[in-house]
Amino acid sequence: MHDAGPSVRRTLLAAAGLMLFATSAAPAHAGPGPAAGSEPTVLIYTGTTGYRHAGAIDGGIGPIQNALDEAGIAWVREDCDGLGGAAGNCDHPDRNPRVFTPENLAGYDAIFLFNASSQWLGGGRPGPLWDEEQRAAIRGFVNAGGGIAANHNAVDMGAGVTTWDWWDGGPGSAVGTLMTGHAATDPDNVATVRVADRHHPSTRDLPREYGFGDEHYNFARSVRGEAHVLATLDEESYDPGPNAMGEDHPISWYKRYDGGRVWVTGMGHFAESYTENGGANNLVEHLVGGISWAAGCDGPGKSGDGERPTGTARE
Repeated sequence: MHDAGPSVRRTLLAAAGLMLFATSAAPAHAGPGPAAGSEPTVLIYTGTTGYRHAGAIDGGIGPIQNALDEAGIAWVREDCDGLGGAAGNCDHPDRNPRVFTPENLAGYDAIFLFNASSQWLGGGRPGPLWDEEQRAAIRGFVNAGGGIAANHNAVDMGAGVTTWDWWDGGPGSAVGTLMTGHAATDPDNVATVRVADRHHPSTRDLPREYGFGDEHYNFARSVRGEAHVLATLDEESYDPGPNAMGEDHPISWYKRYDGGRVWVTGMGHFAESYTENGGANNLVEHLVGGISWAAGCDGPGKSGDGERPTGTARE
C-alpha cells in the first residue's frame, strides 16, 4: 500500500507552482527526474563532501537498486563528490543544482542518503554538503510528509561533529544522537544484531538474531523514548572499542519527525556486506525495507497509526 507519497507531491508542486513532473514519462532510472505514475519514487543520493565510503557506495549501489526494482520502487540516483551542490560535481551537471530544490523534491516520496557525508575536519574536504537554500528545501519536503532513509556515514555526516542541528544535532534532531566513536574497522569484528521489532518492513523478514561484521557505530546517547528502536547490538558479542554504549545500544530506528518520516541505521561500511549472496542478504533487505517505509509504503508509522513516535524538530 502506498498512501503518503502522492499527497506529498501535490503539496510541494502546489507550493512551487510547477507541474514539471506530472507529465514525465521517462522511467525513473533512465535519467534525471522521477517517473510519472503511482509507484513510489525514491531519490538515492550519494553526495559526499566529507569522508567518502567509496567501496560501500560503489559496491552497494547495484544490489540496492536491484532490490528496489524487485520491490516495485522507482529510483533516481544522484552522485556528487567534491562540493556536493556545485556545478560539474554531480551526475547531471546540466541541471545542477537541481537535486535539493522544492521543484525537484516534489517528484519524490523519499530520499535515501546512502553513505552521504557533509564534512570531515582535518580531512581536506570542502563541506558542508548543503547550503541554506538546499536545507530549506529538504525541510519543506519533510514538512509536507516526505521521508528520509539514511545509513552509516549519513547518520554521521560530520565524523563525530554536528553539521546541521535539524539533522544530526543530538536530542530533538532527525537522527536524534551523535556518533562519538566506532569499533575497529574490521569485518571480522562480528556483532550479534538483535531485532527488537519484527513488524516493521525493514525487520520483519530478518532473523531475530544474526551476526554482522561492520565498523560498528557508538552513539552519544540511546534514542529510545524518542524513536522506535528496531535493532540493537549486543556489545558482549564483539569489541565495541571506545565510547561503548553498554546494555542499550540501538543501531536502527525510525520516527515521525517534523511532519514526515525518518528511518536510520548505523550499518553499512563494507562493500562485501551489500554484495554477499548476490545481494540477497540481511543488510540490503533491511535498507530496502527502511526506504520502503520512508516512501510511505505499508508498515507502522503511517498517518493514523497509533504507535508512531513523534520527534520535535530543531532549527
